Amino acid sequence: MTRNLNYLEQQLKEGVNKRWLIENLIPMGEIVILYAPTNQYKTFLSLKIALEVATGSQELGATVTGSVRIFSPDTNMEDLVPRIRGLLQESYSNQDISESLLIEDEALDLTANYRHEEEHEEDHFTWADCGQYNDFEKLVIIDTLSQSLGEKSINDDGAIRKAIKNLKTWIKGSKYTCSILVIAHAGKNASKGIMGSSIQHNDFPTVLKVKKGRDDQMYLYREKMKSKAEGTSIPFVMRRTVAHEQDTLYVEIGKNLTPLEDEIIRLNKKGLTKKEIKSNTENTFGKKYNNSNSYGVVLNRAWNKLLNQGFIDDSKQSNK
Repeated sequence: MTRNLNYLEQQLKEGVNKRWLIENLIPMGEIVILYAPTNQYKTFLSLKIALEVATGSQELGATVTGSVRIFSPDTNMEDLVPRIRGLLQESYSNQDISESLLIEDEALDLTANYRHEEEHEEDHFTWADCGQYNDFEKLVIIDTLSQSLGEKSINDDGAIRKAIKNLKTWIKGSKYTCSILVIAHAGKNASKGIMGSSIQHNDFPTVLKVKKGRDDQMYLYREKMKSKAEGTSIPFVMRRTVAHEQDTLYVEIGKNLTPLEDEIIRLNKKGLTKKEIKSNTENTFGKKYNNSNSYGVVLNRAWNKLLNQGFIDDSKQSNK
């Protein structure tokens, strides 16, 4: 069937016939870069994406299930493990992922000619070999790119080109059944883009960004993507939890909650009744209302919304 150029370009733009690891987020068989300033939850989001694939969940979109390999020289195991445990506990009912999530504690050098260089050239483990290593491996996460360039700088165009070339060879070795998510830093002003060489933004076909809205709501923003989803965002919030007796945070997707709703959830988890929650929150959130009864109406509306969404449980409430 013959198609003209404009038609084909439109098909590519809309992502028609595109294969997805996670629908309209992570293309299958491609490299994706996710960036944000320091302390903007890049690693937490990458772990959320990892567990979506490892468990076959669908919170971020229709997802292909498979194993995930994480290279995380930028985050030590003492921090990484509690984050994974917290996510499993709060979002995945402590599913067993022992066979589907692999963590590498050694750093990559994506600028090297080989993944591993042995004494004899015929024994070299190539970047293509990485893709052939595990047929069930669907996602590789590299956190971060700046820590995976050996002695090279993130500003070195040649090093970035070499790294991208090797990542593409890795994917080609998997016969395009594996995707690679690379985590990168932005400066304090994220509007100026990814820190370092501009090649990062230009040569990665999909670019994701963490951004904060005017209401302080956090979003995973599809900045660059060959899909009609380009320019859209997924809201998320960070929540605290205790997993295996360690305090940590976890990502909750798609829940655009107000500060009052967040506080209701927190106090409800501590076992406070609705009446007690009203008493504890009225001084902070009720000042703009005419009287206590008016604030009570607002709190009751928020309570019912959270109850319907499954955020709170009033089955044990003795005083509603």
